[in-house]
Formats: sequence, structure tokens, C-alpha cells
Amino acid sequence: MTTTALKKELIKAIGNSDDASFLQAVYTLVNEKSQEQRYALNPDQWKEIERRQKEYKAGKSKTYTLEETKKMMRAAHNDKLFVS
Repeated sequence: MTTTALKKELIKAIGNSDDASFLQAVYTLVNEKSQEQRYALNPDQWKEIERRQKEYKAGKSKTYTLEETKKMMRAAHNDKLFVS
């Protein structure tokens, strides 16, 4: 069965079902897979996170409040708007 055909069959099965436990199971599978894909990091990315976490715990990294971060983001965005 092709991917497209499988999608169509799943859509039909979900649309025709009134079984709450079935629908919840499908939702759980889709949601978990989505989360896995969203946060799947490669080994180099994990190393970078661990390096930064060590720096943070050692007090060697600069942190910003939410308001400081928003201000920096707005400034960077405005700078890009006025670049010629």
C-alpha cells in the first residue's frame, strides 16, 4: 500500500469511528511521534546542550530575562527592516 493510500485509509477509519478509546489511541500515537520528531537532536547538538548547561551551572554564561530577550529580538527585527 502506498503512503497516500494508507493516509486515505486512516482518515476514513478515523472519520467513521465513534470509539473513543480507538480515537484516543490514534491521537496518542500521533502526538508522541510528533514530539519525537520535534525534539530529535543529533549527538553534536546534545554535546552543545551539555556544554552550555555546564557553563550555566558554573556561572560562566550570561542569562537574560524574558523582557531582555524580547527587547533584543525586537531590536534585531527592526534592524533588518531598515537595512538597505
